[in-house]
Amino acid sequence: MALAPHRLVWMNLWLDAPAEQDTALTREIAAVLAPFGRVTVISRGPYRRTPELLSYDVELVPSSSTTDCLRALGLSPDEDGDWPAWERTGADTFLHPAVRGAQVGEEEAATPPPFENGDVVTVLDSPAAREEGLVGAQAVVHNSFYLPDEPDPLLRRWYHQVMPEGRETLEPFESTDLRPTGLRTAVTHVPDPVHTAYAGPPA
Repeated sequence: MALAPHRLVWMNLWLDAPAEQDTALTREIAAVLAPFGRVTVISRGPYRRTPELLSYDVELVPSSSTTDCLRALGLSPDEDGDWPAWERTGADTFLHPAVRGAQVGEEEAATPPPFENGDVVTVLDSPAAREEGLVGAQAVVHNSFYLPDEPDPLLRRWYHQVMPEGRETLEPFESTDLRPTGLRTAVTHVPDPVHTAYAGPPA
């Protein structure tokens, strides 16, 4: 099977290290991942729930499929095909000896998600929108996902969880049921419903 045009492996990492090592650790993590593809490592500083840990966001565009990349990094999917979080136990390591915990996920599809977190969209007329009374409502995109039961990345369709104006719950819609407004807003992170399995290291 040909590689999908859109491939992304993402990671949230928590490292047990002092703040003065932050710059060096950013470089070291990037160096470890560079052989697997194009990598970006962003330091987020001390983790808010556990300040003695440093947190990092990683985006890796692998040169292989996302599954092959994650397996090559020493990870294995669970029976549902999701990638469980990694948490250090004993002397085992992941990427770097300082990594205490990691949350990982992947995207592989014909195209990137058409909307990003924070995009303001208009909900178009559809059976789901009519059922929820949301036709014409504005909503904020909180995450993007595809259904896990489609094994061919080139056939996957993007869905988005959105928070309609005036509501405090997320509603799922296919991307074709949403129209961009050109507006954006800040959003509080909401875990991806398909790939997220780990909320971070213990407080």
